[in-house]
Amino acid sequence: MSFICCDSETHEIVAKLNDRLSSSIIEYFENRYSVEERQRVETVVIDLNAQYQSFIYRLFPNAEIIIDRFHIVQLIGRSLDRERIKLQKSIDYQSREFKILKSQWKLFHKNAKELETAKQVYLKGVNEYMTP
Repeated sequence: MSFICCDSETHEIVAKLNDRLSSSIIEYFENRYSVEERQRVETVVIDLNAQYQSFIYRLFPNAEIIIDRFHIVQLIGRSLDRERIKLQKSIDYQSREFKILKSQWKLFHKNAKELETAKQVYLKGVNEYMTP
């Protein structure tokens, strides 16, 4: 895996490092930018890699750390799936509820505004028409 650094205003790639090691990232920023330049950085957007938080404050002492939206949505989706599966394991696998949870898992990932409550759809798992 590599480390990619982009300018948030121009969206241009500033740097691409061959690895994501803390030492490589720290070395790059300390050798390339002065302390004064790094102190002027206002925001740093990172993924959920916990090691980044340990040195970002040291490199960019005045920056606000923001977790990128993609990883937040991914984390929520995985958590939702885990809870759905936990619920499925607690009910009879031949029940109607189990079959709906198993076959219609994508509905749980949809925005409520995208669900058409007036339109009936055929649910394969239970072999009947229902509104989502």
